[in-house]
Amino acid sequence: MRIMPVQSSYNGNGNYQQRKIVNTNQSNLMSNQLTSDVFVLSNKVKNNSTINFGNINKTALSCVKEIPLEDKLASLFDFFKRGDVITIGKDFKDTQNALKESLDSLDHVIKRVFFIGDNKIKGNLVFYKNDMGETEVLNTNNFNMYIRSVTGKDSIKPNNSAYIVPDDILYVDDTVIKIKQYPPENLSFSRHKFAKVYDFTQVSKDIIKRQNTKELTSLVREVNVENHPLTFADVGGQKTAINELKKGVLFPIKFPAAFADEKVNHGIILTGPPGTGKTLLAEALANESNAHYVKLNGSELKTKWHGESEKNLRDFFADLVKNQPSIVVFDEFDSVAKKRDSIDPHNAEFVNQFLSIMTDLANRRDEVYVIATTNRIEMLDDAIIRSGRFGKYIEVGPPDLEGTRQILDIHTAKKNLDDSVDKDLLAREMHKIKATGADIARLVADARSNAFERAGIFEKMENGTFTKSDIENLKIIKEDFSKAISSFASSGKVKERKRIGYN
Repeated sequence: MRIMPVQSSYNGNGNYQQRKIVNTNQSNLMSNQLTSDVFVLSNKVKNNSTINFGNINKTALSCVKEIPLEDKLASLFDFFKRGDVITIGKDFKDTQNALKESLDSLDHVIKRVFFIGDNKIKGNLVFYKNDMGETEVLNTNNFNMYIRSVTGKDSIKPNNSAYIVPDDILYVDDTVIKIKQYPPENLSFSRHKFAKVYDFTQVSKDIIKRQNTKELTSLVREVNVENHPLTFADVGGQKTAINELKKGVLFPIKFPAAFADEKVNHGIILTGPPGTGKTLLAEALANESNAHYVKLNGSELKTKWHGESEKNLRDFFADLVKNQPSIVVFDEFDSVAKKRDSIDPHNAEFVNQFLSIMTDLANRRDEVYVIATTNRIEMLDDAIIRSGRFGKYIEVGPPDLEGTRQILDIHTAKKNLDDSVDKDLLAREMHKIKATGADIARLVADARSNAFERAGIFEKMENGTFTKSDIENLKIIKEDFSKAISSFASSGKVKERKRIGYN
């Protein structure tokens, strides 16, 4: 094992507040320090749970101690991605053991573990990205945590999680942490002094490769199932949004003569809460139009183009033009197209490049359409959403009762349901808890899992006695759905606190 601390050019003089002013003018230099500003540990983690700051002088250490915990956390959020886990606690070993007890709450392979030591916090904090790209906080303590948002204060029970957004406030015993989108200054040169990272990226790649190989080997089936591309018919509860996408993109692509004398918007913003089907709508649109389809999320886009030349971004769009009609989807667009300011010149550079390209698409009338999804439309730069660039905004909200039933029908179409299941009643219960399309898919999957548990299928799998015939006649009953909905509600996932405009 080898630890490689990166030496900062900061000489340790001055305090945190004084450095804010200095570092504002150094943002260009600091922006690309991701791979060089942390301790890198590979293979095994030593039992030593104390952060070793090496030969850093006392003045520098004192300065690091002045940085508020919420600023340190925001600094890590700046490059936080799925597979990463951020932990906070007094002692890493205690935090590690607490996380072990809550591993059932994680749905991904852990690739990197960041640890911030804090002697004042009572308990532990764990943050991770869920499968929809949302940041969640996991309560690994044996007591309730609390979160305050614009809708009020909610509890987070042990081994439960809640998604967080900027300006939320976490309460861990008597420790109060405000969630920030960015720290007040760039802390690139300081991260290796207050954070430690255990990197298992290569190990996780090997695990994933083995699992993928195993799954691909098992793909030989008795019946070949025809691949069915996603269409609008597979996206329930979004009739209005679908109609807007048809009029704004699908019809101009299919019937260009009808729009020859009309200035068509080449950019459309889909805005609304997570899990409502924004990305599914974009994919269905591409399939319906037979268009070349590319999808990137905000963090991928930032990583790929951030700090690079204008030529790279133009080459990307040149490929879209070459393969037109093309549809490109940018998820989490607010993370890279936020309002320009003097604090983040790299962001301003990217926005300027993007504006220029969007203007060119409109002027040349290329059949390239950019679909941007965001939960924070108010964060986007004013010029980005100007007509001719992104002139159409489509609200993608939670489904109404009819939409809920439609989505339920889609996800239960190939499920073996017992006669005791009343789908009308079930749809009303799901609508009552404000279930999104993604939530409904999860509830159906959980109900099927409950049926497996009830019939002892998992036990047979554990014992190696499972055969396909064990599930051929298995039906999902009313109680399986009731248990899934009850578990969903008690886990704190009910959407009272979900609001449009946040991720």
